[in-house]
Amino acid sequence: MKKFILAVVLLHVIASTANIHAITAEEIERENHNQESYHNWVEYSTDTTVLKVDSHEGSYMKNLLRYSYVCDISHKIKTVVYYCDEHDHTKSETFLEEVIHSEGHRH
Repeated sequence: MKKFILAVVLLHVIASTANIHAITAEEIERENHNQESYHNWVEYSTDTTVLKVDSHEGSYMKNLLRYSYVCDISHKIKTVVYYCDEHDHTKSETFLEEVIHSEGHRH
């Protein structure tokens, strides 16, 4: 019986400790979320870059003849920089705008 009581007490202590850590983690997450909401993000600059990333070979038939070609693949990437004047912080986001094939076909 003593072992059972000891096990129940230990289980209660462990459960209480786990709940304290869970509440603390939630409070930290909420605090970080609140700090993020106070930022006054304003779009500072925008840049668009085209990067050649790969190439592949292709072929097609025309008038019973096989023609081959090399297609260069490029990515059009847009980067937006935001600035918060209250905290002197910056952040950036990068987007893949378009995948460009030099031969005009779809991927």
